[in-house]
Amino acid sequence: MKSVLIIGMTPNPGGIESFLMTYFRKLKNTFKIDFLTTFDTCAYSQEILDNDSRIYTIQSSQFKQAKEFKLEMTSFFEHHHYDIIWFNACDLGNFGLLKYAQLASPEKVIVHAHNNDFMMKGKKALFYKFMHYKNKKKVKQYATDFWACSELAGQFFFEDDIRQSPRYHVINNAIDTDRFKYDREVRAAYRKDLHVEDKIVVMNTARFTYQKNQLFLIDIFSELKEKDDRFELVLVGDGELRSELEQKISDLNLTDSVQLLGLRSDIPELLSAADIFLFPSRFEGFGISLLEAQASGLLSFTSKTVVPESVGITDLLTYISLDESPKEWADIIYGQFIKRDIERNKYTDVIKEKGFDIDTEANKLKSYLDD
Repeated sequence: MKSVLIIGMTPNPGGIESFLMTYFRKLKNTFKIDFLTTFDTCAYSQEILDNDSRIYTIQSSQFKQAKEFKLEMTSFFEHHHYDIIWFNACDLGNFGLLKYAQLASPEKVIVHAHNNDFMMKGKKALFYKFMHYKNKKKVKQYATDFWACSELAGQFFFEDDIRQSPRYHVINNAIDTDRFKYDREVRAAYRKDLHVEDKIVVMNTARFTYQKNQLFLIDIFSELKEKDDRFELVLVGDGELRSELEQKISDLNLTDSVQLLGLRSDIPELLSAADIFLFPSRFEGFGISLLEAQASGLLSFTSKTVVPESVGITDLLTYISLDESPKEWADIIYGQFIKRDIERNKYTDVIKEKGFDIDTEANKLKSYLDD
């Protein structure tokens, strides 16, 4: 059984973490899989440990404690051999981890691109942007294989010669479609628990960050509330913008109409309880949350151009430009909501047919790992 070290998990159960765990569940009996993180813990840690996998933590900061980081990374890879090292990232700023991977004598080192722009802004972003483009030219020195969640993400991470090579693959961000199938009984139970039985529930599942654009989402929701007082917003996630979001919700007098649920593991059930999925991201490598929402049969809305068209695999998803005002977004959303009569149960089969079911994609990924 080949051994795989996955790098890239964070404490937040977001898109990358959800993707990795979906594939972990399908690959764990074929490969011996461990995880390496630069955080104190990682999402889904109990499930990982319950499946006899290990989680290793690097305590030192790559840039702030460069000497300690080098010693820690060298020691780790000198004492742990893996056949495959699978590096997952939103940019190449933290590329330093890979420089030490060769010490583990791997057969294969994979760089997997999960985004198409920089998540940070300001001075820190300028530094990461410099490091990203510097490392983009050097990635071939440290990796053997190059994966991306979409062509947009591939273009962001890799130069043309890599993307034209046989070692480059676009890996569909597949999901376990059956988990996300709409369930009428679950919907009723969850709506009762959330006290939204008679509400029109708008939902967003994402980190509270600049990228995910929840501040703009609040403006859209405020406009929807003007159209119909039954609208209720449910935000699932957490992040550095939480306090700013709470303040804006208060300033717009929306406190009684917005629920912040924090980090949750019951996303499929929550999606069954919703009526509309709103995802106005500034950029996305793919947007797996949109795939999950469509699997649940949810009318969904996202940002035009900056979110890949490849995620729009059903007639449920509408793209709207971020140049449009919150009122214009609300007009489009409300107009579609009142005229659409959706048979929510059928969309898991549509997604399977389009090649985004985990069983199909996991077999493809296994072949790439074994190649």
